[in-house]
Amino acid sequence: MRRVFLLLTFIFLICSTSFAQVLRFGVPNLEAEDKARFRYGFSLGINIVDANLKTLSNYTYPENISPDNEVLRIYSKPTPAFNVGILANMRLGEYFDLRFIPSFSIAHDINLYYQFAEPLSDPNPASGGTWTDLIFRKIECHYIYFPLFIKFKSSRMHNVRFYALAGGQVGINMMSAKNNKIRVLEPDGVLAEIIPIIKPYDAQVKGGFGFDFYTTYFKFTTEFKVAFGVINMLESDKKIKDRDNIDYYRRSPIVTGLQSLKSRTFTISFIFE
Repeated sequence: MRRVFLLLTFIFLICSTSFAQVLRFGVPNLEAEDKARFRYGFSLGINIVDANLKTLSNYTYPENISPDNEVLRIYSKPTPAFNVGILANMRLGEYFDLRFIPSFSIAHDINLYYQFAEPLSDPNPASGGTWTDLIFRKIECHYIYFPLFIKFKSSRMHNVRFYALAGGQVGINMMSAKNNKIRVLEPDGVLAEIIPIIKPYDAQVKGGFGFDFYTTYFKFTTEFKVAFGVINMLESDKKIKDRDNIDYYRRSPIVTGLQSLKSRTFTISFIFE
């Protein structure tokens, strides 16, 4: 929380200074800024990470889980992440740009919740083995993203310009090697800390809009984007490296209830050029 507070404070101070400069009427700032063929900068942002889940209508129950204690529902909750990136912008025309912003998304975790009909013992060490009807699993991720956008710009209004952008991106999960291991804490504990294993990559379509603010010394941009995954991120059983515990994985209701998991992200970015 301290890091979140410091980051938001920094962003607020930068925004306040930028807006103060933008609102000064007179000769427009940085009149030749958008005429350059190539421009570079960096971005700071906050991601709101979520997942689009498709669950099976009926679940496969392992031998040591009573069929009466069914999984009522599986859902995810949004979680924040931070991203930093480097901007490369190529001018295509008066109103069009090609934009490439490779970025690193930190703590890009997916939080899953499993609601059971009856309480059961949670084997997660953090829970202390308490009895509960709600099991929580976190899929830890750190992504490197490679997005490519087409940016459509409006006419400049003194020191402000509105734009929309659309494109796509691919991502590589730097935690995939760790997530490919099945954590079994009990000899026959099918529920034992098992977490759905996802693919080491993702692909998304992405779009949004933003505002360019031309200050005295630099261009400051506030950007809002949404991204939707186009591939099922759940890894195939055949590609899971931990073959010794694969039977535990296949029989766990943590896994059998899920049919599809696709990423969904909302991003607020602050770009400096």
